[in-house]
Amino acid sequence: MKYDIASKIIIDIGKEAILRRFLKINPESIQLLEELSVETFSLRRSDFPLRVVFKNRQELIVLIEIQTDFNQDFILRLIDYRVRFQLKYHLEVIPLVLLLTPSSLATGQYRDKFLTFKYHLVCFQDENSEDYLDEMSLYPFLPLMKGGEKFLEKAEIAIYDNMEMGLVEKGDMLTAMAIFAGLKNKDLATQLIKRRRDIMKQSVAYEIIKEEGLKEGMQQGMQQGMQQGMQQGMQQGMQQLLLDALEIKFETIPLRLIEAIKEIENTETLKILHRYVIKYNSIEEFENKMKLMFEG
Repeated sequence: MKYDIASKIIIDIGKEAILRRFLKINPESIQLLEELSVETFSLRRSDFPLRVVFKNRQELIVLIEIQTDFNQDFILRLIDYRVRFQLKYHLEVIPLVLLLTPSSLATGQYRDKFLTFKYHLVCFQDENSEDYLDEMSLYPFLPLMKGGEKFLEKAEIAIYDNMEMGLVEKGDMLTAMAIFAGLKNKDLATQLIKRRRDIMKQSVAYEIIKEEGLKEGMQQGMQQGMQQGMQQGMQQGMQQLLLDALEIKFETIPLRLIEAIKEIENTETLKILHRYVIKYNSIEEFENKMKLMFEG
C-alpha cells in the first residue's frame, strides 16, 4: 500500500519526465483522466491514466501502472484497464509498467492460446542511476536503480535545498524516496527519515502512510489479542478439566497440586496428565509421576 501511495505522488510530480525518459514522448499538455485526490490514495488500484496531447493536436492515453510484486493476474488486470480506456475514449492506449522490484515474470509481453499483449516495461533495477541525475522529479526512484544508494544523500540535499519547490512537494519527494530506499536497504530509509522528518511531515503521503500503519498495527494487535485470548482460554479449560477429573476420581486434591496445575501453560502437557488420572490409582502416584515429568 505505501509503495502505491508514494508512486502515485511521484508520478503526479514527474509525469513529464516519465513520458520523456521512458516513452520518448514530449507532449504539449497532459491531463490526468481520474482526479488524484486524497481518497484515491487509499485505493488498492494503482493505475494512473494520462491523456496526452501533442502540438499537432494528436491525442493518446498513457496508462501508467506501478507494481511492487509482479504476477500474471496483474497483467490480466492491465489488459482489462487498457480495453476499458480504449472503449471509453477511442484513442490509442499505451500501457507503461514501472516495476519497483525485479521479477522474471516481467518480460514486456503476455501470451496465451488466444491473446498476445505487449506493454512497455521499466524495471528500475536495470536502470543506471547516473543517467537520471538531471531529472530531479525522478530522484525518489534513484534508490531502486543501479548504484542509486551512493547518490541518495546528494539527491536528498538537492531536494531539501531547492528554492523552487514548496514544502509539501519537498515532503512528498523525500517521503517517497525514503519508502523506496526501504525496499533496498531499511537502514538507509531509517536514516533519511530521521534527518528529514521535519519536512516529511508536510507531505500528504507521510500522514496517509502513518494512518495506514496505525490501522495495520491495530488490526495485527487485535488478531494477536484474539489468538492469545483463545490460547489462554484453552489452557484454562484444560486445567479445569484436569482438576475436575482428579476430584471425581480422588475426591480430595492437595492445594499444592492445584497450584502446580494452574501454573502449567502447555495444553499438550495438560492432556497427558489428564490421561494419567485414569492410569493411576492414588493421588500420590499421580503427583509423583507429574514431578518426574517436570524433572525429566
